[in-house]
Amino acid sequence: MFYILLMCILNIVCLFVGIWVGQKVNRGEEIKLQNPIKMINEYKDSKEREKEQKEISIMLENIDNYNGTGLGQKDIEED
Repeated sequence: MFYILLMCILNIVCLFVGIWVGQKVNRGEEIKLQNPIKMINEYKDSKEREKEQKEISIMLENIDNYNGTGLGQKDIEED
C-alpha cells in the first residue's frame, strides 16, 4: 500500500515539473538546471552572512548607545 501511495505522489510531482518546464519552453525562457548541493551551500552561506550582518549592526548600535552604563545595550543572539 505504501509503494502505491509513493508512486502516486511521485507521478503528481512529475506532472507539476512537466507543466512548469512546458510553460517555460512555451514562453521561450531558458531552463537552467543547477547542482542541488551547490544551491544548498549558497543558501547556507547567505544565511550565515545575514546573521553576521545582524550581529555587526547590533554591535554598532551598542557602540552608539553606550553612555558608561549598560542601559540601552542589546544582546547578541547566540545559537
